[in-house]
Amino acid sequence: MKGVYRDTEWSKHKKRRGFTIIELLIVVVVIAILAAITVVSYNGITGQAKEAALKSDLRNAATQLNAHRISDGGDFPSIKPGYVGDNLNYFGSAQNFCVFGEVNNRTFYADEDGNIREGVCPPPVTMQAMTPGYCVLMPVYTGSNPEAVLSLTDNRGGTVRNYEVAKLADNKCWMLTNLKLGSTSSTIPLTPADSSVASNFTLPQLSTSWTGAVTPVAWGPVTGDTGVGATNYGYLYNWSAATSGASEADMPAGSGNAPYSICPFGWRLPTSGNGGDFSVLNAKMNNPSATTGSSGSGPGFFENWQSDGRFKGTFSGSRTTTFSGQGSWGRIWSSTASTTDARYAYYASIAADNISPAVTIYRVQGHAVRCVLN
Repeated sequence: MKGVYRDTEWSKHKKRRGFTIIELLIVVVVIAILAAITVVSYNGITGQAKEAALKSDLRNAATQLNAHRISDGGDFPSIKPGYVGDNLNYFGSAQNFCVFGEVNNRTFYADEDGNIREGVCPPPVTMQAMTPGYCVLMPVYTGSNPEAVLSLTDNRGGTVRNYEVAKLADNKCWMLTNLKLGSTSSTIPLTPADSSVASNFTLPQLSTSWTGAVTPVAWGPVTGDTGVGATNYGYLYNWSAATSGASEADMPAGSGNAPYSICPFGWRLPTSGNGGDFSVLNAKMNNPSATTGSSGSGPGFFENWQSDGRFKGTFSGSRTTTFSGQGSWGRIWSSTASTTDARYAYYASIAADNISPAVTIYRVQGHAVRCVLN
């Protein structure tokens, strides 16, 4: 009997040694939960470490940039310096900068005050603060995405002027409104700190008459200028004024592009001729894959230059003995001297049914100015 009992008890204990299916499932679930907690904790710690490393890099970059400003006469670098790490992006102007990076799908930036903030760099406020680095970040303006257009200010001469700017099909940032720099009561001093001039330059008081002079002359306000939309004409300048004093002796025929202008600091007059800014833009707006400049003027070209097109062109006309052509055509100076005659320079001509991005005209005439970012 004892043997039988023992065998029976042994059989019972033997049957209880294994785990049931439910017990195994519970164990698996517990292990999975523990593993998930471990992974989440690890990822969280790793993510925090990456975020802390990025913030440290931003802080160090801001410190070095401010040190650079002290040692370089008070200006921040305009292009990304080598000490700003490869993991960071940068854009800067003389008086401000933004250095930024991304980690864990979050963007952080540091500016000249040295604080680290989450989010995208704030857009520039003034024309002079606009930089090529910020232009790279902007979407291309197609004419139907107004959010791609920035409104920037220019307070040279003590008057605040607002200009629309956008990145166009050539991936360059252009003014979409004509320059309106001038005074009817006094001259305007321009300096290398606020303008694209080699040295201090005095823009003359706006003229009320035709002088036919090769020295700098400006005219405005233009007859019929409403200051809005298609009749926001801006002011008109002879080529010497537009180029901040370039003369026929300075820039004779075939001398190429004038290096300075009355554009805001960091901006310049567009170049002309085939391969120049106007021609390349014309080609790119008609065919984004174009690789060379074009002077095409047929349908599909001129629409882009109209007031309701991507360039927001205005028919500001010209100034000779009187204002003329307002509402009929627009003429915009380039920086390019004629290749054959010192009395002429290139400009872009726009009309309701035509665009000629590379033609020449007398330098003494008054035409509009639009600037392109360096």
